[in-house]
Amino acid sequence: MSPSYNSLPEALDHALYSTNPAERDRARAHLRAHADTESVASITELLGAETRLTRRRAERVLWELPVPLTRPELERLALDRSGHHADRARAIAARLLAAQSGEDAELAERILEDGAPRVRRAVLTMSTPAAALERAIGDSDRSVAERAAEIVCRRGEQGTLDSAALRCAIDRHRPPPEALLRALATIDPAASEICSRALEGDQLALDHASDPTTLRALLATEHRASAAWGLARARAIREELADELIRDPDARVRSATARALAPEDSRLATLARDEDDGVAWIARRTGRGDFRAVAISLRRGRHERSRMLSATPPYGIKGEETSSGSPPVSRLDAALALCQTRLDVNLGAAVRSADAAGLREVFLVGRGDLQRAASRGIDEVLPVSVVADPAALIRAARLGGYQIVGIQQTPASHSHHRAPYPPRPLFVAGAEAEGLPMALRVGADLLVEIPHFGAIDSLNVAAAVSVVLFEWRMGVEEARKAVLSDAKSDIID
Repeated sequence: MSPSYNSLPEALDHALYSTNPAERDRARAHLRAHADTESVASITELLGAETRLTRRRAERVLWELPVPLTRPELERLALDRSGHHADRARAIAARLLAAQSGEDAELAERILEDGAPRVRRAVLTMSTPAAALERAIGDSDRSVAERAAEIVCRRGEQGTLDSAALRCAIDRHRPPPEALLRALATIDPAASEICSRALEGDQLALDHASDPTTLRALLATEHRASAAWGLARARAIREELADELIRDPDARVRSATARALAPEDSRLATLARDEDDGVAWIARRTGRGDFRAVAISLRRGRHERSRMLSATPPYGIKGEETSSGSPPVSRLDAALALCQTRLDVNLGAAVRSADAAGLREVFLVGRGDLQRAASRGIDEVLPVSVVADPAALIRAARLGGYQIVGIQQTPASHSHHRAPYPPRPLFVAGAEAEGLPMALRVGADLLVEIPHFGAIDSLNVAAAVSVVLFEWRMGVEEARKAVLSDAKSDIID
C-alpha cells in the first residue's frame, strides 16, 4: 500500500495523469511525504495549465501538501499584479490560501484589492473575517457582492456585520440579488425592508421576520402559522396572546406557542396533553427546559472533537494526528472487512466509518484500491491489510481471534439492532449487487441485516456498514454503562 516512486516528477506525473484514482492517491501521498520548495513551485505553475483537468488535479495536490510549504508560492501567485499569470490561476491560488488561512484578515484585504472579480470572489469563504466580508458586500461587481452575501447567510448569525453595508449594496444593484436580501434578513430580521416584504407575503421575508408588530399583524392573514413561529423565535408571545394561541385550531400555531412559553408556565401541562402528538412533544421538551437560553447557547459551541488535527485544513489524518490536546481515541477488539466492493469511494467511506466506530483494523478482500479522499487519510493510523479471497479472510479472522459477522440480507439474518453480537466481531460487507460470497455467508458466525421500509431493496455498502457499526458500538457503550451503574449500586448497598 505504500507508494514508491523514483523521483518527485514521476510521482507528480502519476498524481496528475494516471487514470486509476487509487494510483493518483498513492502519488499524492508520496508528494506529501517528499515534496520540496522546487516541486511546489512546479505544481503551482500548473494552476495556469490550459486543460481544466490538470488545473483541478494540481489544486488537489497543493491542497494536501503541508501549508508552510505551499503558502509562499500561493501568495506569490495570488498577489501577482504583473499580468504574467491568468486570472483563473490566481483565483485558484486565492481559493487555496483562503481555505488554509481564511481568518487572515490582512491577506483577505490584500486579495480584495485585486482588479479581477474572479480573484476577489475566490478569497471569500466561511472563515473570511467580518471586515473583509463587509468590504466584499460593497464590491462594485455584482457577483462578488452576491458571493459575500451567500457566506453571511450560511453563517447565519445576527450582529456579525453592519447591515448598513448590505443596504448600500441593495441600493447599488437593482434589481437586488436575492442573496443580498437574504443576508439582510439573516443579520437584521427586523429591518424595515424585511417587514414590508413580509406584510406583502414575500416568502423570503416570512422565513426571517422578527419584528413583533409586523408578526402580530400577520396573525390576521393566511400566514398565521408563519407569524406564530416568528413570534416564538423572537420570544414575543405575550401573556394575553398566548392564551389565545394555545386554543388555536391550527396545530402549527399551538406548537409555536408551546416552544415560546417558559418551562414553569402552567399552560404547558395542557399543551403536553394536546391531541396533536407534535404539539405535545414540543410542550414536554419546553417543560424540561430544553429551549432555555443556556441550553440553546450550548448548540453554538464547538464540540471537543473540533480540536482534532483532522478537523483543520487540509482536512483528514496528517500522520502527526497524536495531539495531546485531542480527545482520546477509544478502540475495541473489532475489525471490518470489505469484500470485493466495486467503488473506491465506498471503500474509503466505509474505512472512515470503521475508525469513527473505534475498530482496530480493516481488511480489504480481493483488492486494495483505497481512495484517500473518502477515507480522509485514516489508513495512516488504522491498519489496513489486503487478503486474497474469502478463504484467506476466514483464516485471518480465526487466527486473530475474531468472530465473523456478515452484513447480508438472508432468511436467517438477525435485525442489526437486535442481533446477539459476539465479543470480538469482524464485520464483513460484500459488493453492491452480489453481496457476500457464499463461502462467507456459510462461514460467518452471525449474519445481520438492516430492516428496510421504503421501495429500495438495500443501502450502498458504505451506508450499510456505518449503520451496523454504530448500532453495535452504541450497544457496547450502553452495556458498559449498565455494568458501571450496577457496580456503583453494589458499593452503595
